Amino acid sequence: MRISLLILFITLFSLSGRCAASTMELPAGLWEGISEDEFMFRLLQINENGEHSLFEIVILGGLKKMRRTSFTNDDIVCIENRCTIKTIIENGVTRTITLSPNLESDLQVLESSYKGKESYVSYTYQLIKQEAKSTPRKFLEKRGQLIANAEQNTTEHPFGTWIGVMQYLDRPELALLQLNEDEQGSLRVYRKGSKTFNEVQSSFSANNISIDGKVIEIEASHTTFASKIMLFVQTDNMISGFTYAIHKGHPVATGAITLHRIKPAQAQ
Repeated sequence: MRISLLILFITLFSLSGRCAASTMELPAGLWEGISEDEFMFRLLQINENGEHSLFEIVILGGLKKMRRTSFTNDDIVCIENRCTIKTIIENGVTRTITLSPNLESDLQVLESSYKGKESYVSYTYQLIKQEAKSTPRKFLEKRGQLIANAEQNTTEHPFGTWIGVMQYLDRPELALLQLNEDEQGSLRVYRKGSKTFNEVQSSFSANNISIDGKVIEIEASHTTFASKIMLFVQTDNMISGFTYAIHKGHPVATGAITLHRIKPAQAQ
């Protein structure tokens, strides 16, 4: 019996050693995520041919500004449970992106920039595998006209179209708020990682908007997503707050939200 247990222990130890020695690889595909510190979409494209790209898409202003950084297999180093991508961006600044597995199809990212011995900034965010078009592309295809219309709208603050990030189901997601003085408005959230255009919407009438100084309260229609919206004016172009739904008299599905106003074209 002791001999059998010893053989089993040696076998398990050998297997665990092999697992620990395995090296992470970055399979071909597209990952997408949101860096909340910068209000930036990150798209990581790994290709079979060894030519890869990192896309940075600015959420403020309606996903119109983008920077693409190219890199190759030579810029990727993988050891054990992480891979590091090293690229050079503008003004000779080096950027390292360290990725490690998080859940089944997610990657946890630590991104740092430095020049020589001088460190600049570091960000952390998650990347989710996307099997179809990226969320920014689907958003612009389906809702780009809303952004264009907002740029022609000269309504008085705080009314207008606002875009930003909301914590929804424990993840930062793209959010769009239409706050109208005389028409129906809505709060929309767009889920990352979905193959289809995944839009969750809670609508409200102009009569259900209450504005008291710098506090905006909204009673919305969706019973499980953002039936209550509480916002606080930070600046003329920024509002933040939280949303929640009421279930059996108790608040549920709470989510922090920060939004920036889409400015009229003549004011940009």
